[in-house]
Amino acid sequence: MSYHVLIIAHVTGLALTFMGLAGVLGMKMSSQTRPKQRWVFFAAHGVGLLLLLVSGFMLVAKSGLMGGGHFLPGWVLAKLGIWMLAGGATVLASRLSRYAAFVLLIFAVLVAAATWLAIAKPF
Repeated sequence: MSYHVLIIAHVTGLALTFMGLAGVLGMKMSSQTRPKQRWVFFAAHGVGLLLLLVSGFMLVAKSGLMGGGHFLPGWVLAKLGIWMLAGGATVLASRLSRYAAFVLLIFAVLVAAATWLAIAKPF
């Protein structure tokens, strides 16, 4: 796969993940708990996480950072940590919906940190 297709898949995964999180938060805030409507947001979150993980590792491999007996760089490990936090964020969105502004701020900080790590590659 070309680099540009992988970047598009990665950004699409990011959008799906955080649209799913925002949707879960919005449904919880509006007190709508019907499973027929909520599953769409949970599905978007899960598909987005899968896209992020697969395309992310493919981008790392395409960059030549995998293989050869080398361990992954620190910025890749930090992004994996952010990915795990994003994976558990639906629990945060479901349980802390009364603090919606704070939860959305946390989501935005996660996205900004992951973007900075991908661009700067500080360690």
